[in-house]
Amino acid sequence: MKSLTKPLLLTAVLTLAFLSLHLGWWGPVTEEVLLQQLFQQHWTIAWPVFVLGSVVYTALGGPRQVLAFSCGFLFGGWQGGLIGTLLTGFGAMLTMLAVHQLGFDWVRQKHAQKIELIKAVLAEDTWIWICVIRLIPVGSNLVTNIAAALSDLRPVAVFFGSLLGYLPQMLLFAYAGSGIALHDSSQLWMSLVMLVISTGLGLYLYHHGFKQRLHRFRKEHAHAPAH
Repeated sequence: MKSLTKPLLLTAVLTLAFLSLHLGWWGPVTEEVLLQQLFQQHWTIAWPVFVLGSVVYTALGGPRQVLAFSCGFLFGGWQGGLIGTLLTGFGAMLTMLAVHQLGFDWVRQKHAQKIELIKAVLAEDTWIWICVIRLIPVGSNLVTNIAAALSDLRPVAVFFGSLLGYLPQMLLFAYAGSGIALHDSSQLWMSLVMLVISTGLGLYLYHHGFKQRLHRFRKEHAHAPAH
């Protein structure tokens, strides 16, 4: 239950924030005015700023749910989900690139055993296991990206595995944002259904594949002769 507190709290805060704008709690300013006018009247500036800002935002560890919610509000449910997923994937690649460029040798030395374990577990079928990790709506996206870079996992495999794993949850929050924008309760219900499906799928794959693989590697590592 504790692991679910963060995503549930984030969802509540986001919903309250957008509802407060929509219901006019802050005066005549609404979310339609703030977002739609920005893209309609200043689209030549808004698009590059939005794309670049979103990539940097997620690369620095910003909650991808916020981006998905905003994309859903701006572009609609499935379009917003796809755009948000792609931008978050590029953010993950930016994080990995920064880690490779900066080196982080002290982190590699301090956590050498953990890094070797991650490398051993995820080296084969990397995209599948990254997808499983992304599907589970808990944990830190930033930490996963940094760990993937420190473990020298193939960026292409991490990228495509991340896109597949991100997509269900990004669609969930995009449909929530779209439902609020369009006053469409059916899209809000759709987002809740997708939350149940994506979480169930992620937990199933974790307990019927990834967990056993991790346990096996830990057991082999524990019985490995010291050099």
